Amino acid sequence: MIQRLLRITTILGLIALIGGLGRADVLRADDDRDRDGRRPPQVLPSGFESTDRLLDDVERAERAPLYSAWIVESSRFMNVPFGSFQPDKAGLNTTVNLPVNVGIIEGPDGTLTLYDSGWKQLAYIFDWNTSCCWDGIRHQLTAIGHDPTQVTRIVLGHGHWDHAGQLSEFPDAVVYIQKEELKQIDFFLHYPVDFNAGHIRAVNTVNPLTGAQVGPPAQACARSPVCGYPPQTVQEILGKVLSGKARIVDGRHEIARGLVIHPAFRGHTYGSQLLQVNTARGQIVFGSDTYSSWTGIRDWLVANIQQTDTIQQFLAYEKCYVLTSRLNSFNNCVAAHEPTAYTNDYPLTANWWNIPNGNCSRAAELILAPGKTTHVPASPNKILCVNSTPPPHPISP
Repeated sequence: MIQRLLRITTILGLIALIGGLGRADVLRADDDRDRDGRRPPQVLPSGFESTDRLLDDVERAERAPLYSAWIVESSRFMNVPFGSFQPDKAGLNTTVNLPVNVGIIEGPDGTLTLYDSGWKQLAYIFDWNTSCCWDGIRHQLTAIGHDPTQVTRIVLGHGHWDHAGQLSEFPDAVVYIQKEELKQIDFFLHYPVDFNAGHIRAVNTVNPLTGAQVGPPAQACARSPVCGYPPQTVQEILGKVLSGKARIVDGRHEIARGLVIHPAFRGHTYGSQLLQVNTARGQIVFGSDTYSSWTGIRDWLVANIQQTDTIQQFLAYEKCYVLTSRLNSFNNCVAAHEPTAYTNDYPLTANWWNIPNGNCSRAAELILAPGKTTHVPASPNKILCVNSTPPPHPISP
């Protein structure tokens, strides 16, 4: 009797195994390529993209036109404790300088797409942060040989002050922002005052309960979530929304052939997003602060944790590995604040130069489409400089 039960159990096990293999085949079928059943429980449905779907985007992009790409340094954070940027480096007890990079993508028709925009409230850069080398984005574009009037789109990797601060410099450009990012801004700006005496609502202004000044220069709000969205930044973003110059995206979105937005929700902020660009060196992926550190992507280390779920940041790293898997791998991931940017240590940015009359800000030519002329000067100035003297500006919250 026992032997018969064992035989029945074995047969049932084999049937289950065969059935399992059948289900695995179904998961690989074209009608179920999203594999939503394998979506990590922390990931919003609109933020999930299976490996198959990402590879589909690579295949489609490879049949699309080729783009050219550059980055410029909007400003530079100086002498930042390494451990505050990358927690795994805290034991080194050293400081790093962090660029604030803006992506420039030129399409086959000559129009420009920006990835992020940098910032222009100089008090925030020079008086309330240890920063240097700021230059306005329109001047930077002109100085490296681009026409600012050709900027038709701005993809916001996320909405923090140092990335969304110059949207109004391009009144005719359409901004692409995730719905989740707008929801986060609304949440933090309306955070209940009964928590922590309203501390989290102090947006570089006054305590809503006491009326006391709590924002910079005292830096009372420090790294609390709402401090990424000071009033000027909110005005820049919502100004685009209210003027009808915003496309509110919910997850993946193809802007044009070879130019694809991928969600990276909570990779840095709730509504972070990546930008895949088809180029002659394969797919390059801009990541804003989700990809704060290129060496972090290379070595699988979290970086610049603010509203970050570290699992989501690693999942966003994986997206870059998949999208770049056919050529150059993680070397095609574009980081916003990589300390080794504009050096040979970050190969993608090695072709760099100081922007003429750019207050020590730098530019790098990442890749040119075939037939395009380089924007690198014949004799590029590559002597590293630092200018922490701010232009005249008002100091106000």
